[in-house]
Amino acid sequence: MAARRDWLLGRFPWARSRSSVDCAAAECNESSDCASESSLTERDPHLMDVLREVIALRQAGDVQASLALVDRSLAEGMSSNYLLDNRARALAQLNRENEAIQIWEFLSECGDLELQEKSKRLVFQQKCRYVLNRVVYFSRLGDAHEALTILDLAQAEGIENDMLLDNRARIFVQLNRHIEAISIWKKLSQSNPKKYNAILINQLVGALQLICRSQGWNVQYFNRDLETLDALEKGVLKECELLRKRGYAQPLIQLVDKALESGFESPWLVIAKANALIELEKFVDAQNLLNHFKDSVHEQHALAAMEQMLDALSGDVEVELVLRAAVRLKAKGDLDAAQDLLVKALLQNHSCVVYEETLQQLLVERGEKNPALQAFELFLGEAEKMQTAALISGQ
Repeated sequence: MAARRDWLLGRFPWARSRSSVDCAAAECNESSDCASESSLTERDPHLMDVLREVIALRQAGDVQASLALVDRSLAEGMSSNYLLDNRARALAQLNRENEAIQIWEFLSECGDLELQEKSKRLVFQQKCRYVLNRVVYFSRLGDAHEALTILDLAQAEGIENDMLLDNRARIFVQLNRHIEAISIWKKLSQSNPKKYNAILINQLVGALQLICRSQGWNVQYFNRDLETLDALEKGVLKECELLRKRGYAQPLIQLVDKALESGFESPWLVIAKANALIELEKFVDAQNLLNHFKDSVHEQHALAAMEQMLDALSGDVEVELVLRAAVRLKAKGDLDAAQDLLVKALLQNHSCVVYEETLQQLLVERGEKNPALQAFELFLGEAEKMQTAALISGQ
């Protein structure tokens, strides 16, 4: 615990004990009846005059004079939580946040409920402000890791607001953790779309364009000028269609993966990726992808399209599974088993050219001079075996 406190003190000065001046003021105030602060203020014209002058000086921009008047009044024995509150406000304006925080933390436990709540709110605001200043300082120094450490510590202490979340996202960008940054801005845009949508779109476009460029593709249908997330999603879908038409299946898959990872939810992106996988003859992967997303799709047109694709894929999936099994058997050196598997598969689907070609290729690898004839003979032999077995079982 001691080590943790030392670490805290290095970043958040308000974790220190209150200064002697603040403690003296607090002790003086503790001797008064905090619950009757409002009535006391109303009965003391001199205190009211001092408070008016303190506030007027501060509002006029003479913060030092305002603070000096408060300190002089406290030193002369004047006791008021409102004087302490105004002292804290002056300190905050002079960027002495930790001293202001210490005063407001004391006032947050006084008997005046209104002042309690106000002080708690000001403590939180000042802590957020202090954390923000430290984060910006280290960010500008290029020390994003230290900035993130401060944000993590503050978050653990319950110190977080939209501004700190926004800066957390910016730090993530500095650390090339774009998806985490996008996730934060997406959350912020839900409560304040006017402020954060532009930032979110800018980051999304940047991340998506980057993945396309890495695949040798220059984006044509979406850019940072788009004003809404819907417009961006439509642009990405149009880009996918263009990639499909041009035969760029792999860049299309990478683009969709990044879009889905970034929080896009359109089922048509999934369908676009499935089509690209089919183009690459990765039928099992396409089937798995569609099955994974199908249950979460509520758009009927998209759901119907997925189901049609799954129906159409069933035959191709079966072929791919057989070929994968044959490859595994060959890798193990069990060529007889691979050959037997392909012959039986061809017997079940004798119009499948892929089975026939794969079987002939295997026979060539085994030294067969006339693979087409040998494949036909193997096919006939297996057919006769099946016919004989059927006759025996029928007797």
